[in-house]
Amino acid sequence: MRADAFAAFGALSNYGVQAHKDAFLEQIHATLPRLILHLHDDDLSVRRTCHNALKQFAPLMEIEGLLPLFSSYSIKSDNRSDYEDFLRDFTKQFLQNLPSRVDTYMVSNIQAFDAPWPIIQANAIYVSGSILSVSDDRHILALYYSQVFGMLVSKMSRSTDAVVRATSSSAFGLLLKSTNSVPWRAARLERLDGTTKDQPDLNEQTLPERVMI
Repeated sequence: MRADAFAAFGALSNYGVQAHKDAFLEQIHATLPRLILHLHDDDLSVRRTCHNALKQFAPLMEIEGLLPLFSSYSIKSDNRSDYEDFLRDFTKQFLQNLPSRVDTYMVSNIQAFDAPWPIIQANAIYVSGSILSVSDDRHILALYYSQVFGMLVSKMSRSTDAVVRATSSSAFGLLLKSTNSVPWRAARLERLDGTTKDQPDLNEQTLPERVMI
């Protein structure tokens, strides 16, 4: 059923021209996060239909570099490491060409952290980590960095699915290696320091004088 839905949507690209183009582009952008996540679905037919749909949509999106990316080896490979290579390349293109879409894209990916399919959870986790590791948008980082960081820690320790735990660890590594982690950690330390300063210093408290009897 999922494969049929993606195939039908891809076929609609033939009608996304002239007066209908802008409206159809909005539908593409709304569906793009799911297409990217299901490119590495457990169901091979879903993978193929998502891949075909992306190739059909690329010319309509008019973003240089997308068509070669959607036709690359890594997008067609069954190897997870190739898929993650594709995600990192796609993330760079996405942030460069569609910065206004990042907010809604992050919301969609975070919602997929609780998808019924572990592989889709893992894919959403890696996409989110990739975006936050390279984005320089302070608004996006302020909204999502701490949230995703905490969710990755939770998934690593609590998920019962090996692919989710492993991918969470990989995405966690992306965030830690990113320069974006430096200001985030500095802000955390500042908050902790401020909290500590508000607390009384036991070493500086004066003891009450001994009562003489």
